[in-house]
Amino acid sequence: MSGPGDATAPDRRVGELAALVSAITAVVGLLLALFGFPFVGGSPANRSVAAPVESPATTTATATATWSASAVPTNSGSPGASDEPGTAPAASAPSPPPDVPEGWRRVGEPTLTVVFAVPDGWVRRPAGAIQSTWRSPDGTHEMSVKRDTSYGATPREASVGQLAWYRDTAASSMAGLKAVTHTTRQNGKDALWLEIDYHWAGQTEPRKRVEVFVAGSAGHVYQLLFDTAAGRGNRNLATQRELFATARAHLLIDRNAP
Repeated sequence: MSGPGDATAPDRRVGELAALVSAITAVVGLLLALFGFPFVGGSPANRSVAAPVESPATTTATATATWSASAVPTNSGSPGASDEPGTAPAASAPSPPPDVPEGWRRVGEPTLTVVFAVPDGWVRRPAGAIQSTWRSPDGTHEMSVKRDTSYGATPREASVGQLAWYRDTAASSMAGLKAVTHTTRQNGKDALWLEIDYHWAGQTEPRKRVEVFVAGSAGHVYQLLFDTAAGRGNRNLATQRELFATARAHLLIDRNAP
């Protein structure tokens, strides 16, 4: 009969063999890891298991962002230039202006960097250094586009300064002036809309002036106005509103050519 110690000898040998196999496996795994070979079924090399795998959409977005970043010029020269040819995307051209309605034509004033629409048949008055003025054939309406820095770089500053000049009868020849100011939008920017009822000094015929102020570049403020003889009833004022709305819709500031 075998003693109690004899029954445990085979078990001891099996345990020793298992420990040896485990040690060999650990050594092999360590060698594979040192030489950069991934385990079959494990995570890819140099990636944390906790990091999510990129979806196709994420991969595309990452590639696009990388291209965009590499396409930004790194030199300090003029806009659009780059250190390497072809790395900067071409600047998009400004969208073409909408067609003017029938009975109007587009006019450009390069010295004022402005493009606007004028009714057919209107006559251009002698040009000034900061404005372009046009008169209807019957003399009822007058239109003016102005670019100025005299009163400030914002629509509010410009309108306040312009209104103060209008109130000076000796300078403007305007009298009996009553003004209302509205906030509005013009060319995608905050703007001010000025309405003035007045008459010329020494005359009694009422007149109506509507004017919009919008900021341009380099501290300039653009002014578009219509001045109308208002003594012939509401018809002239209704026409003025239509003219003003159309002209505002086709005013292009900071533009050198149509």
